[in-house]
Amino acid sequence: MPSQNDYAPKHAKRPTPRRDNPALGENSAPRTRTSSGSRSRRPSGGRSAVPLLVILAIVLVALAIPIATGAFSAGGPEDQGKDEAAVSSAAGGDSDQGAQPNVQSEPVTINLMMVGDILQHTRVYQSGLQADGSYNFDHVYAHMASAMEGQDIKVLNQETPLGGASLGYSGYPAFNGPQEMGDAEVKAGFNVVLKATNHAMDRGYDGIHNEQEYWKAKHPDIAVLGEIDPLSDNPGSLDDVYIYEKDGFKVALLNYTYGLNGFADPKGAVAQLDEDRIKRNVQSARDQGADIVVAFPHWGIEYQTTASDDQRKWAEVFRKAGVDVIIGGHPHILEPVEVLSGDDGHQTLCYWSVGNFICTQSDDSMIGGMAKVQLRKESDGTAHVVSYSLDPLVINKGAGRNMTTYLASDWTSQMATSSAVPTLTPAHVDSFCSRVLGSGYDSSTHQLKGTMDGAGQDDGGDEALPDAA
Repeated sequence: MPSQNDYAPKHAKRPTPRRDNPALGENSAPRTRTSSGSRSRRPSGGRSAVPLLVILAIVLVALAIPIATGAFSAGGPEDQGKDEAAVSSAAGGDSDQGAQPNVQSEPVTINLMMVGDILQHTRVYQSGLQADGSYNFDHVYAHMASAMEGQDIKVLNQETPLGGASLGYSGYPAFNGPQEMGDAEVKAGFNVVLKATNHAMDRGYDGIHNEQEYWKAKHPDIAVLGEIDPLSDNPGSLDDVYIYEKDGFKVALLNYTYGLNGFADPKGAVAQLDEDRIKRNVQSARDQGADIVVAFPHWGIEYQTTASDDQRKWAEVFRKAGVDVIIGGHPHILEPVEVLSGDDGHQTLCYWSVGNFICTQSDDSMIGGMAKVQLRKESDGTAHVVSYSLDPLVINKGAGRNMTTYLASDWTSQMATSSAVPTLTPAHVDSFCSRVLGSGYDSSTHQLKGTMDGAGQDDGGDEALPDAA
């Protein structure tokens, strides 16, 4: 088999070989359907005439179609009844759709949140095993409900494949987990799943096919980004751009990874970082009327609390292309939040890494983050980032239902003492977050808050974690 470096993208740094290392824990459009109403029958023996009132009624009904709709440019429409706003995907839409801003009488707000890496290490997927042999992972997300209230776009990074039982379950280094993890994610309220990760090809195209078929069959209203199924009769395209729409406010979401752990992807199933693709996708989003573009890159150096040169290079590619918000993952640890700007005047909010959400790693990799961004489209059609925050999370890697994640604001000294990592005290969590996130982190509220004028942005994170043995 070729070495990992044979397939390493030339533009990305290869992280340390301790990728998800056990020494660090255990691990490590849709086409719019028109309803066909019944035909009017011509009265027997009379002339055919449609009363004016009927015509007016039809026109009024047509105008009353909800504004919140969406479509995949490469597929057909799906009912999106789960959310207030419809969710959509689009690729290669008409360029004149985005030529004029969609002006509405009242401002519209979209709240977006994201949590980091879902790593189904062996003990993580074993924690969901029930007495009857089935799996249930509701406990993993049991403490997130209050933090997710009021959020419109709810994103998680499903880093490892959900290839299901037919491929056999496994942890590090080539992951595959129960699809019931996806059921728990949906039940918790997540509606966007990221799949462009370095573990996407761990079980090859069969793993991708099984997972994509699962999402399509069981949760067709969930947006699955960054990956297509080359074994499907209708795989779509990696250039399909997903757009979430609420009351005429459109937010495009993009997902890419730095690489695939050396696995080849000749069929092009996973979206990898590529400057031309990024520019093309952002332009496609704008052409289809996207007011805001958000990118979720899988990038960086594992266990390092500062942004790498490679991350900064790609962040500038995103910023110059017109991306408004970047929320990164992969380093398995928190990294700072910054507002990036350039000579062209365009500003981009950047979360370098939100760390892990669930795993069995160790030390400060057990501290993740929940990113929240408030977006607004004004009545004049302009759209912008209003504010942002980061709520630290603490992973409790216990057995069974104790394999779960808490908000740092709910984490107590007693919990730490009885956990698998007793040194992970509230004081330690606050100290770590203050060091990484800078002076914008408030230890009294356990939260980083900021606005695009720079308040609360990074002035910390000046060190990397020591390598684990």
